[in-house]
Order: sequence, then C-alpha cells, then structure tokens
Amino acid sequence: MASAHIGSYANNVHISNVQVSGNNKISFSITWENSWALDSSSAPNNHDAVWIFVKYRAANGSWQPLDISSNAADHHSDSLAIETVPDGMGVFIKRKKQGAGNINSATVSLQWSGYLYTGTFDFKVFGIEMVWVPKGSFYVGDGVSDSALQRGDKKAPFFINSENSIPTGNDSLSLSSTGAAIPGGTIPQAFPKGYNGFYCMKYEITQDQYVDFLNSLSYDQQAARVSTTPDAALGSFAFGSTMGNRNGIVIETSGISNTQPAVFACNSDANSVFNDPDDGETRACNFLNWNDLAAYLEWAALRPMTELEFEKICRGPNKPLGREFAWGTPYAIDANTPVYDGTDSQKVKEVPGADTGIASYGYSAPTGPLRAGFAASLTSNRLQAGSSYYGAMEMCGNVWEMCVVLTKAGLNFTATTGDGNLPPDGFADISSWPAKDCNGAGYKGGAWNSGISGQFRDLAVSDRFYITLIPDTRRNTAGGRGVR
Repeated sequence: MASAHIGSYANNVHISNVQVSGNNKISFSITWENSWALDSSSAPNNHDAVWIFVKYRAANGSWQPLDISSNAADHHSDSLAIETVPDGMGVFIKRKKQGAGNINSATVSLQWSGYLYTGTFDFKVFGIEMVWVPKGSFYVGDGVSDSALQRGDKKAPFFINSENSIPTGNDSLSLSSTGAAIPGGTIPQAFPKGYNGFYCMKYEITQDQYVDFLNSLSYDQQAARVSTTPDAALGSFAFGSTMGNRNGIVIETSGISNTQPAVFACNSDANSVFNDPDDGETRACNFLNWNDLAAYLEWAALRPMTELEFEKICRGPNKPLGREFAWGTPYAIDANTPVYDGTDSQKVKEVPGADTGIASYGYSAPTGPLRAGFAASLTSNRLQAGSSYYGAMEMCGNVWEMCVVLTKAGLNFTATTGDGNLPPDGFADISSWPAKDCNGAGYKGGAWNSGISGQFRDLAVSDRFYITLIPDTRRNTAGGRGVR
C-alpha cells in the first residue's frame, strides 16, 4: 500500500482533503465558483468543467503523471459527473444536471491504472477551469480588421462547416486574408479548425498556476522556463531583477541541483512573506514566450489552440461584426482602476455601458495584467464580464494569447495533446507542435497596453497584425492558455 504526502493546486478551484487509499485510489473535495451547464434550448448550449490531473513524486525525485483509469473513475456526489479521456491523463469534472452557481464542496474519488511500489509518495492534485466549445459551424474573419481572414473572392467572413481540408485562393470556397498572407494550397484536414468540440481554459494561465508548474520541475527544467537562474538568492524575481509589469513570481528557496530544485512562490508586494492573500496569485501570468506556454501545456496534458479555434471561442456561431471584440460588440471600456489589488477578489471600478464590454487594455495604469476573470461574477452578463460567447474570460486584453497560426510551419500542427511528461531540457517535444524556434506560432487578442483607436485594434477578434510575429521573446504583455 502506498502512503502519501499530499498537495493540491488550483486557480479559483479549491481542492482539499486529499487522501490516498489502497494501492490505486485518490480522493479529494472540490469547490469552484460561477459554474454552469446549459441545455440545447439555452445559448450557448455549453458547460464549464474542471480539468483534474494528478502527479506523484517518483523515486528519482521527478514528478510523474498518474494514469487515471478510463473505467475506474468514481465519485460520491449527486451533483457532479466525471468525464474520462482515452489517454488517462486526467478527467473533466462537471455538473451532472442543468444549472448555474457555485459548486460547493463535493467529494471525488479517482482510481489510477497500475500500482505504485510500496513506500511513501508525494501526490499533487491540480485543477484547471475549462469551458466546453461545442461541435458546430462558425465564421472566421470580419473582412475589415488588419490582415483578417476572409473569403477568397471578397472581403467577407469565411464559413467553416467541417474539419475537412480548406483550400486557399481567390474563389468563394477558398480562404484568404486581407493582409498577412496565408500559405498556398490547402489547410490540412489534421489541422484543428474549431468545428469539432473541444475544451478551452476558462482563464489565462495565472501566476500561481505557473508557480505550481515550476515547482514540479527539475533544476534544469526550471532554468529553461524562467529568466533568472534557479540558484538565485531568496526573493529574486523569476522574470527579471525586479518585479516587472506586475509579475510577482519569486524564488522562495534557492535551487542547488536536479535533486534539489528551487521552490518558487508569489510575492507581488515584495515583502518578506510569500504567498500572502494579496501577492497576485490569480493575476494572469505575463513574460511567457511560446516555449514556456508549450512546456506548461505538455505538462498539463493540454495543447495549444489554433487561430481558427481562437475565433470560434470568441464569437461562437454568430456572424462577425466589423472589428468586434470577444463580447460581440466593437466597443470597450478600459479596466484600469483595480480595487482589492493582488487578491483573488480583485475587481475594477469601471462599469461598462449597455453595448460596451470591459477589458484591460490601453496605456494607462496599471502597467501589467489584472486578475484572471476580474470582471466576472454570478450576476454579470457577457458584456459586464468581458466574456467570450462560450464563457472564456479575457480572450481580448490582459495578456496576448499565443496560438498556432496559418503559416507554412504552423500547418504541420495536429490536435495531439501533451503526455504530462516534460523532457529533461524543459522544452515541449510534441512533434507536430511548433518547435523551439517558435515558427508556426503567433499572437492574438491584444493585451494590457494595446490600442484600439481607428483601424489599429489589437483587441479585435479578427485582427492578425501580429500573427506572424514569432513569440520567441518573453514579453511583458504575453501569456496564454490551452485547450483539449
């Protein structure tokens, strides 16, 4: 029988009372806020869920994924259902019945495949909130935004109604662009177009989620995923000599070797106490480049999104409006006056109007990202929350989203998900994903310093001005999220 030291990690998800019993069962209590499940009569006909995955510390000190048995998931809650996945890398926990509101504490039990050797093991249970994007047709491009996708024969949205290959060219059945060129020939059938259903992270990767990731890596892996060497002094900031643009990730314990890596924490107030309630744990994580994002997603058994999936997540099946944002209108108010800043209750003073959404953008303070989901509540509507059609938050603004783009290198991408194991060098190694050189990846959605005046509208769903800017630099405006 394996015994355990337990840890649990989540953003806006609280996992507690983690226990291991027998040789292959782990149980825990879970709560999360602002959950929903809608039936086919209620747009957007989707639900949210929590992606749960479990790591254990092997004899060599490395953290390895547990293979959750596809036929052995169990739970003790009348309100929750468990959705298994074929590769066993985790499960989705979701509402069993239609409804909306907070999920109060419910007990979940999972079984893993195989057995661990007798001994004492450390376990960590991780939770990431997701939204379901249903299978169905949708449009890409608005025909007017910078370098927007369009029908080949005119400046008009292009309709995607299958996952079949898409020709590029100048006729009505082909895809083209108003600016940044897309490759000639066809977009392969294997390239994810967004027609099939998939889960998307509800929020951008937060600083505490990135800390959890770093704290499950070896010293060498950590060194590849931060700017400061892991052996730096206590309190050193992970992405610079000082706290830059509201990123408060620091070294709590200096690393020495692969058997004794650094311990990272959040400390946005730069005092002597780490992971205080006001240390910015739920703030979106900036200073990420493509290799950082890809490594996180492989570790979490997720995958990057494509730029076509990005547009579906934002607008759903609705026909595009010119230069619209993720909440469905071309009007926005800048969220620049935070209250309860640095806490998981952080909000802003700005209130959007009747046809205006809210986002963190512009060149005013604060000069960095806000809390993920800062405007969403149980009573907010899509505009007031700055939400996408399917309930993903901050698809426009806060930090740039990195995705796989329609370039020659990008078209090699397939829907292969991460296997939960990051190679020793700390770089993702899924063969179909954009490689270390970052070719095939680009930016969508704008960030906290983006402008939206005139035709220069970084936040617009269809804007592709930076789509071919290779994200190999750790920018103070860049972060991201994954899908599965």
